[in-house]
Amino acid sequence: MNRKNRPYFLLAAIGLILLGCNKQQGSAPQSQQGTAPKMDMTAFALSIATPLSEEDKAVDVTAKSNNPNKIIWRHGVVVRNWDESPMERAERQFFYEMKKRLGDKVEFQVYTGGSLGTTADQILGGLQARSFESYSYNVGAFAEYTNAFLPLDVMYLIPNLEAGIKVCAGEPGELMRQKCIEDTGLNVIFYSSIGMRHITNTKRPIHTPKDMQGLKIRVQNNPLHIMAMTNLGAAPTPIAYAELFTALQQKVVDGQENPVSNIFDQNYGEVQTYMTLTNHMYTAGALVLNNSWILEQSPEIQRAIKESVDIATVYTAGETIKVENRLLKELEKQMEIISLTSEEQKVFHDLSVTTWDRAAQRIGADYFNKVRASIDRTLASM
Repeated sequence: MNRKNRPYFLLAAIGLILLGCNKQQGSAPQSQQGTAPKMDMTAFALSIATPLSEEDKAVDVTAKSNNPNKIIWRHGVVVRNWDESPMERAERQFFYEMKKRLGDKVEFQVYTGGSLGTTADQILGGLQARSFESYSYNVGAFAEYTNAFLPLDVMYLIPNLEAGIKVCAGEPGELMRQKCIEDTGLNVIFYSSIGMRHITNTKRPIHTPKDMQGLKIRVQNNPLHIMAMTNLGAAPTPIAYAELFTALQQKVVDGQENPVSNIFDQNYGEVQTYMTLTNHMYTAGALVLNNSWILEQSPEIQRAIKESVDIATVYTAGETIKVENRLLKELEKQMEIISLTSEEQKVFHDLSVTTWDRAAQRIGADYFNKVRASIDRTLASM
């Protein structure tokens, strides 16, 4: 659905945004309260993160600027801060690189906790209306606006984390970026890595699609996610990310599917019992800006954007791969982790492939086949 001209009402949404952010944090179930002190999530995230370089430590990326010719760059994130996830740290690296190159010519104002928006309408509509300059999002949430990134939402098209990173950094990522610009006027200047998606639930361990029969699984409001989960026998239920913890806690749904870093960062282990490493889909983060705004900037700023993106792209691959194993060890303390055998994985893969023709029709067969051919070339070169 193309919403290029959809209006954006920031003030009217503030109350709902704040309510959603409050719900996001949630609290542990009553049976778990008082049993042990909760982990300081940010402290743990920092303990396993790649430390800032000495050069970066000296940079105050959100410093006020007295330069009368400065540009104001407002940036939004859904999560609590820049430190707790590999995706956000990679995008934070972009801003460090920009500040090192531009100094007081730019003033970055960072808004955390979804205060600039939590839904696609609020975020993408806000960027189209120039209510702010950039946002950290994920490409799976663009489906209401463009089919550009839907090839990444075809279950089991991307086989693993390393493949997903290379696909987005190469020719397929550029094809999807240009399609997004054409459809929405928005430019995903940088694909950060969020990771492969996995399924959690409170009902039972999942080893085969039969184990998913009847499970209410939260999904993004994305037609391919809904189709794929239905094909596996689950009952897909779209719920906003900011409201998911509360929905799991109150058993509105039985489970959800997300990458490892999201599952850890949002404390889903407190309200879920089983986690199956299905590796069913790759999710990329999106540092997204209004493309017309970029083109209006000086050559110096555009050059700084390109150079900073190149550095952040290298950073995101190593950081995600490094951190995931540590996060899984922590999640094992809260949930039973199920690793599928190659035979079990093949059953999920083969069943999912039966939806690819339908997915191609939903995406647009010509576009899907073009991107898929590019993905095949990229995977063959690995």
